[in-house]
Amino acid sequence: MQPTEHRSAVGQLADDLRWLEDHCRKQPELSAHAGTLRLASALARNVIGPFLEGLDTRPLHVAVVGGAGAGKSTVVNFLAGAVVAEANPQAGFTRHPTAFLPPGPGFAWPSYIGFLGPMHRLTADKPANVDEDVYQVRRIDTKGEGAHALSEFVIWDCPDMTTWASEGYVARLMEVAALADVIVYVASDERYNDEVPTQFLHLLVKAGKAVVVALTKMRPADAPAFVEHFRQEVLGRLPKLPGGGAPAVPVVALPQMTPAERADPAGAGAKYRVPLLNQLLVQGESTDAARARTVANAAKYLSTAGDGLLEVARRDLAELEAWKLAVTAGRVSFEDRYRREYLSGERFQRFDRYRERLIDLLELPGAGRVIGGLLWALRTPYRWTRDYVFGLMSRPDVLNLSEQTVLHESLKSWLDGLQAEALRKASAHPLWKQLAVRFESEMAPHARDRFATEYRTFELKESEDLEGAGKALVAGLEQNPALLHTLRAGKLGLDLTIVGAVIYFTWPPGWLLLLAPIGVSATHQFAELATRGVAEGARARVRAHRESLVTNTLTAPLAHWLGEWPTTGGTSFEKLQLVLRRVPDLIRQMDERVTAKVKALGAPKPPPIPPTGERGA
Repeated sequence: MQPTEHRSAVGQLADDLRWLEDHCRKQPELSAHAGTLRLASALARNVIGPFLEGLDTRPLHVAVVGGAGAGKSTVVNFLAGAVVAEANPQAGFTRHPTAFLPPGPGFAWPSYIGFLGPMHRLTADKPANVDEDVYQVRRIDTKGEGAHALSEFVIWDCPDMTTWASEGYVARLMEVAALADVIVYVASDERYNDEVPTQFLHLLVKAGKAVVVALTKMRPADAPAFVEHFRQEVLGRLPKLPGGGAPAVPVVALPQMTPAERADPAGAGAKYRVPLLNQLLVQGESTDAARARTVANAAKYLSTAGDGLLEVARRDLAELEAWKLAVTAGRVSFEDRYRREYLSGERFQRFDRYRERLIDLLELPGAGRVIGGLLWALRTPYRWTRDYVFGLMSRPDVLNLSEQTVLHESLKSWLDGLQAEALRKASAHPLWKQLAVRFESEMAPHARDRFATEYRTFELKESEDLEGAGKALVAGLEQNPALLHTLRAGKLGLDLTIVGAVIYFTWPPGWLLLLAPIGVSATHQFAELATRGVAEGARARVRAHRESLVTNTLTAPLAHWLGEWPTTGGTSFEKLQLVLRRVPDLIRQMDERVTAKVKALGAPKPPPIPPTGERGA
């Protein structure tokens, strides 16, 4: 694979993780998670990228980290073999990293794009308390005392790890910690189990970093007991390896020293310095093997920690899903109200006209109208009686709200409900706050405009569909002459049979002759009931179709638009969805490429790193 492809993939992954970090920092409760994301982004830029690019494995990097006042500067001096770091009792005095290079030939300083993120290298020495996104590089001066013990290492003095919320300190610290091949974790007897530094130690172990612990400031006589207590109380709670064992983290004691020992690490302080150097050199037995271990563990960490890294995205997208559920609930209420307040009471009276047309079709045409007129006259008493009885039984018509009124009132209720939900949850998550702030000024007006446009389309469709259903009701019979003639002949034959039977069985004429009007009225009533059933069936179909038309034309498109509104227009949630899809694939690519290159170089397979099930640090 070409180097440009490596750069593009690494750069995209680092950018996505950095964007997630910035997104986290906007939510104070996720500040520790932001630190984890910065570490992951820095691993991609500072470790994986240069390795895939084929940059030299020299120098190795050792980072000295710890909480405020732990004695990091003293440890840096002992690693350097000279007093090079500014020791200051003020907590948080060191605010930007400083790299100390051993004496001798210079290293080819890494020049990979994105190396150390936003930090730039100072060209002149400045105090360690300069609070800027910078780092310094200084040469260790050992006054010609021979080869330096750490001739292959750059020693980094890092800012304090005191709080995850300190964006500047944490970002600079994470950049160097990600770069490091070996971490020297410094803890004092006073604050050896502070919460944030301990969380940071856990995170470094999860990331597969080789860690050496330096315990400081205890009395020499108390050193063995303190080391053992630290192993039990702090190291004993480190994440377990996949096989169930604890990670091997060596511990070195640097007890209280005399001023002479602190001032002369390579001489008077050698008895403390040598054990520390030995543990460090064991971790960096060869530059190629140490770097292969660092890179492979970094890739494995990204691979196994991928779900945890994206937890913040999933949390935010869960809130987005909650918004979509609220939109769906509003849509259901809209459709239910339309059904209750309009469809249940709407009779679509034009179907009465088509029903009467069906009854007329059953009458004889042409000369047959004379016979039909005689039968009509016979039914006159029935019609009067029927109309009178129905008039007594029928209830007065209830004024039904117009369809337009119901639809617009339903829309208003839908939007009001969503706005109330956004205001209620505004303090719980930035998504709801964004919705609450922009609802009345942006979303609601656009929603009403979209509804008005879609309503015009709906009106055209419903008018065409209603007219078409009525015409189809009549056309179905008109266009089937055989069925129409059969029904006409059957109705006429039944009427004539009834009249003939009454005359035959009641002759000579008497009052029983009144059975003839009753009989022909019964046949006509049957015909009316049949046509009413056909019309009501068509009316029910139109009602169901109208409900479907409201869903497909009005509520479904609007619900989709409302649900997706927070993710459009370049919002953070649009980017969240993109990152959630892209990051897992990029991490998989990095893991495959690193594994293939490590294998091709013949480097030993690194030991497994602890699982990363828990969130944050």
